[in-house]
Amino acid sequence: MEKLEQLELQTGRSTCVRMSPQEYTRIRNESANSGKSIPELLREAYFNSPPRKVLVTEKDLAILRNDMGKIGNNLNQIVRKLNAGFVHGWSNTLDLVFEQFKTLTDQIHYGYGVHQS
Repeated sequence: MEKLEQLELQTGRSTCVRMSPQEYTRIRNESANSGKSIPELLREAYFNSPPRKVLVTEKDLAILRNDMGKIGNNLNQIVRKLNAGFVHGWSNTLDLVFEQFKTLTDQIHYGYGVHQS
């Protein structure tokens, strides 16, 4: 075993967390008010919360975005033909489809925090 690994095993592993001045002031005040050290507060905040699960990977999200773009393009072409008077009687149904598509798109872009401007 390397000396560094032996030292880590003896002392435990550590990490460094960078914070903005406002974040540091906030956690320092919380530490003073609670009587707990900053590392204690950080460990409690992380380890007392449920584990995070990845619902959609970046690769899957890219594929989904691409597919949604194609579907949106098809919807736009249909709407263009309807507005030109090519087909009658579908506007209410298409409005519902378009609304659901917009809702789904918003959930993908904003719900997973992956909106790209």
